Amino acid sequence: MPMRRLRRGAAVAIFVPMRVALLFAAVVALPIAGHLTAQANDAHSSKAPPAGPPWVTDFAAARAAAIAGNKPIFVYSTKTYCPHCVVMEKGLLADKALAADYDAVVWMYLFQDFSQSDADRAAERVAIRFGISSWPQHFLVDPFTLAKVADTGRDLRSFRAAVHGTKIAPSECTPSVVELAAADALAKKLEKGADVALAREHLQHDDRVVACRALQLLAKKAPKELVAHSESLLVVPNDQIRGIVCDILAEHGDVEAKDVLHDLLRDPGQSENPNVLRIRATKALARCGDASSLPVIEPFATSGHYRNGLTMIAIRSIATIAGRSKKSKADAVAILAKAYPPLPAGTDAATELRMCETLAKGVHDVLSELTGKRVEFPAEYTDASRTVLMQSW
Repeated sequence: MPMRRLRRGAAVAIFVPMRVALLFAAVVALPIAGHLTAQANDAHSSKAPPAGPPWVTDFAAARAAAIAGNKPIFVYSTKTYCPHCVVMEKGLLADKALAADYDAVVWMYLFQDFSQSDADRAAERVAIRFGISSWPQHFLVDPFTLAKVADTGRDLRSFRAAVHGTKIAPSECTPSVVELAAADALAKKLEKGADVALAREHLQHDDRVVACRALQLLAKKAPKELVAHSESLLVVPNDQIRGIVCDILAEHGDVEAKDVLHDLLRDPGQSENPNVLRIRATKALARCGDASSLPVIEPFATSGHYRNGLTMIAIRSIATIAGRSKKSKADAVAILAKAYPPLPAGTDAATELRMCETLAKGVHDVLSELTGKRVEFPAEYTDASRTVLMQSW
């Protein structure tokens, strides 16, 4: 299905004067509404922007100021209960030396508390636009194209390297100021959650925020309808869109989507959080996959990464597929026998050993259930007992 685009014509014809007017209005408004340094958020938020940088919280205003100054937007995305964000805010963002770079970028503070307040939904729309699904995120955006041009890292040296290595060349705004405002208005309308017909109409919208809001609405109101669109939606380079589709497939299934899920598992390209996206794709394959899915999932099941939730999910998915397909059972057992994790190298840390053994017991339980065979798990998980376990099935 072709992607729909926002209508141009009249909007483009008035772009230049309107852009100037919008830029002027936004820049004038910044000191009043945008600079929130040391100022508490509204009642729906629990976190104020870190003191220091001249933060802006409205994305349209941030873009207008960045266009006017030919400078990138620095987007700092955070949320409630984010320990890694605290580290960054006590480090880079609190560094007094950073003041020398305040004028080099427009400082966009993007905070989500998941309250579904107007402010939280506005922040979520920006997060969807840039595929943010893990925190913190810290990157530079070209205000003309809205392309992400650099990750700043979390220290002063990497921040300055990214900022001073980024040159913004004035160009036609894509999307234009008018188009972006229209898309935002349409996304707000879809957020009200009542107009299913409107969601169907805009499911394949060119603007990813509009498409995601349409998808979210249909996922609640008519999830089975989305199965037919799953293959086209899974190739949209946006974590939120692909993640929602994976969740729908995990619940409702569609064998036709398995090949696209295989591709997504192998390479989640352009993902801000590829591990989470792989987890969701693997859960979908547990419902949609067949024997051809086993070798695709195998590297994640046998990785031995006991700290990564993807490992156990991959193990369970293989067993689930084998439970549906007797022909794949022997292959599944052979893969799972290799999933017993090797012991941590060069460490005797009790926590590491305990986590490794927990994964090993998980593999053992899955194999026992799949085969109906009972093999005693050793009192102590060692290299030697691991070898015995792997040979026991």
